[in-house]
Amino acid sequence: MLFDTRSLGMMRSSLEGLSVQQQVILHNLANLDTPGYKAKYVSFEDTLRGTEAGMKGQYDLKAHVLTDEATEIRPDGNNVDTDTQSLALYQNYVRQLYLYQKVSGHFTNLRYVLNQAAK
Repeated sequence: MLFDTRSLGMMRSSLEGLSVQQQVILHNLANLDTPGYKAKYVSFEDTLRGTEAGMKGQYDLKAHVLTDEATEIRPDGNNVDTDTQSLALYQNYVRQLYLYQKVSGHFTNLRYVLNQAAK
């Protein structure tokens, strides 16, 4: 119960979604030279469930993997743009780093409170 907070749930769910996004970006980059390959991207859907009176509420971030059918960059039908994918990978890294720091800060605060209560 102590670690089952809404904020930790949001951070966990967000990190899971960013992990899916990272895998999709890396998959796109791995298929850079595959003729006819269409780049994939992740669309996120936020849902907040169970917020009725008396319920704790649970945050869910759903990641949907979609295919980019609208663009075609090369004559072989492959539409992976390395610049776009590299930038997306870096943005994903920064978001994950930020969330890991938030989780660490949350546990640092919790440790401080528990240490003060033990004194």
